[in-house]
Amino acid sequence: MVKILIVDDEEAAGNILRVLIKRYIAAPTEIASCNNATDALELLQSFNPTLVMLDIEMPKMNGFDFLNMAGNNNFDVIFTTAYDQYAIKAIRFSALDYLLKPIDGPDLQNAINRHIVKQQNQHQQLLVSNLIANLQQKDPKDFKLALSTNKGVFFYEPLEILYCEAENNYTRFTFTKKQPMLVSKTLGEYEDLLAEHGFLRIHKSYLVNAKHVSKVDKDGLLLMSDNKQLPISKRRKEAVMSTLKKH
Repeated sequence: MVKILIVDDEEAAGNILRVLIKRYIAAPTEIASCNNATDALELLQSFNPTLVMLDIEMPKMNGFDFLNMAGNNNFDVIFTTAYDQYAIKAIRFSALDYLLKPIDGPDLQNAINRHIVKQQNQHQQLLVSNLIANLQQKDPKDFKLALSTNKGVFFYEPLEILYCEAENNYTRFTFTKKQPMLVSKTLGEYEDLLAEHGFLRIHKSYLVNAKHVSKVDKDGLLLMSDNKQLPISKRRKEAVMSTLKKH
């Protein structure tokens, strides 16, 4: 049973979400809703949701304040929001889910199905705590990246990452001091997420942290600070060299 609490200050938006859930979600569901975060905090105890569909922009107490006040409750969260670049980046860095309004039915279906798969995840509160910490930063460059693996959830500053390597639909992270880590997301997702942190896609299989590039040799191989040599694809070479000169 998926117990879903919808929290949205716009009653119409909450009603639409309820209709979409009933239309697109095959699993048994029980739905409760409220239009402010204060009532939602009270409902947590009596309804005990497994999932909260949470609007971000609400009067008096926004979605992030609600999470902070909710403390160590054992529920998953999917944010529902209009476009807010800073908030969305903080959410993505914390490996949490979000849906942009107006909400698309198949996107909702995928998000809730992901929740069902990870319903036994014991690390949700760690991800939420990282989100709150990221939102307190003045600059997104100070965000910590959450990486969820089958061994647990881990948090890293982008500067700790040397490079990322594609392995089918997985990404292997190599760090300055920690052991490599395999994460079940594609390299393309991290390329987009880490672009503002000085990461370059040098090849279809490699994303590198420009701060850890030592040199590029005459054969077009890129030498990292750990002495690892990585290939630069021909079609990316000009753009990569241009960007590296700025670093």
